[in-house]
Amino acid sequence: MTLNESLPKVIILAGTTGTGKSNIGVYLSKHYENKYSNIKFVEGDDLHPEENIIKMSTGHPLNDDDRWEWLKTVAHRGAEYATKGHAIGYSQGFSIVACSSLKLKYRDLIRQVEPNVNFYFIFLYASKDTIYSRLRQRKGHFMKANMLDSQFADLELPDVTKEKNCFIVNMDGLTFEKIEKKVLSLCDTYIIL
Repeated sequence: MTLNESLPKVIILAGTTGTGKSNIGVYLSKHYENKYSNIKFVEGDDLHPEENIIKMSTGHPLNDDDRWEWLKTVAHRGAEYATKGHAIGYSQGFSIVACSSLKLKYRDLIRQVEPNVNFYFIFLYASKDTIYSRLRQRKGHFMKANMLDSQFADLELPDVTKEKNCFIVNMDGLTFEKIEKKVLSLCDTYIIL
């Protein structure tokens, strides 16, 4: 599929819980705000319907049926903010979204419901042990450490040679600052041209 480079762009920070998607999303939006003063970062977790949050809060993983409408909302919101930026005179508007996007069919759905936007998926990946250690330190989030197994079971990392506009950042052994710099470099080199 050939991209229309003039279309708005949505960067989706993907990966299991505990990879720092939200922190990196905030970092990127602050980095780019001088060039794109209307840039928006969308926290995908904030778009879950109440029943999904209750389910996860009680230690039950979501299934595909729980995710479909949420994924559509994520796609629409990311596209809405990217399109607003595009409409007010930038050469191309873009937004940043944190959304796990674990399975290929989830990513395909996101692309299908907003075909007039270019989606880029940056997967933040680390070993289960690394993520588990991070989750044990995290307070006040509805995703529980014991649900990590289900996320890794669902995880379908993209084959970046076949699935266009996908990137994988292996976080194992890296400081968070180095991870931020790697993601920023990917964005500057391949997305925000």
